[in-house]
Amino acid sequence: MISVLKKLFQSDSVQPPQFDREHVLRLSTATLLIEVSRADFQELDSEITHMRLLLSQHFNLSENELDELMQQARKNADDLVSLQHVTRLLNEHFDEEMKIRVIEMMWQVVYADGVKDHYEEHLIRQIADLLYVSHKSFIQARHKAEEMAI
Repeated sequence: MISVLKKLFQSDSVQPPQFDREHVLRLSTATLLIEVSRADFQELDSEITHMRLLLSQHFNLSENELDELMQQARKNADDLVSLQHVTRLLNEHFDEEMKIRVIEMMWQVVYADGVKDHYEEHLIRQIADLLYVSHKSFIQARHKAEEMAI
């Protein structure tokens, strides 16, 4: 992830190419979803399956693109030192609605196994704060995911 971010910001042009920026945003989102799936120290198949569904629908990805994205996101999550690197990019390039959508997707991954763990909730709350998502939107996203899980 760090190498991808460095390449993005070391570009000679003022505006990075659209493809690179889109890829980094997809990768950042997928990395956050991987992180929340690991927050309870169990990475369940139901969470991974739901995560793949969310990413493929949201970013309109083929199976091959999704496999590659998941592989890169998993490596980035393994190497992640701070959430701020990931959330800074999302803050710079996503509007409020998209940031709330990321929080909703995280909640949906949490409820994919039917159990909300306090570690998962804490991580999502931390990321919501880093994304400047209001507490009201954080709660609404959780309720929306709860309703979808029922």
